[in-house]
Amino acid sequence: MHTTHSAMSEFQNVITPHQDLTDLHTLLIKKAGELGCVQAVIIHPNTITVGRWVQLKCKYGCEEYGKKLTCPPHSPSFEEMKEILREYNRALLLHGRLSWQMRYITAEIEKIAFSLGFYKAFGLGAGPCKLCENCDTALSCVRTMEARPSMEACGIDVYQTARRHNLKIETLKNNNEEVNIYGLVLLE
Repeated sequence: MHTTHSAMSEFQNVITPHQDLTDLHTLLIKKAGELGCVQAVIIHPNTITVGRWVQLKCKYGCEEYGKKLTCPPHSPSFEEMKEILREYNRALLLHGRLSWQMRYITAEIEKIAFSLGFYKAFGLGAGPCKLCENCDTALSCVRTMEARPSMEACGIDVYQTARRHNLKIETLKNNNEEVNIYGLVLLE
């Protein structure tokens, strides 16, 4: 879903530079709900589980492996993600139902967070990027403002991370079960 109207515009004149971070976190949580999230919670990055095995699931379980610049082996490795997470003190964990929607929401929340002064804001979506019909991995990404790797592409154990925060996530036994999708926006 791509719109010409960004969710950012309504905040540009609302936030003051001296506003309490709790207020800004609350504002981001509220906006995530308006964009379609079921839940959104502020977490500490040291509660995010990262493991080498996660990228194995991409390599030996996803047909998009190596075909997208946002997927392994092009995405940050789990070792890189562990280091990146150490550079942050807060993140927004997003819970939704559709992977395409979560990719859109994380990109929008990242933009809003940046406009609020979270200059290190960076979003991680869910599932393989679908912005372009064909991704030329020999070139640079042509949609760098929107394309983001997924949590799992960077080695984040989405199941353990969600469960640590008492959020619902289970493996699916059939296609009729409720899907729980997660995204993450690293904030500060």
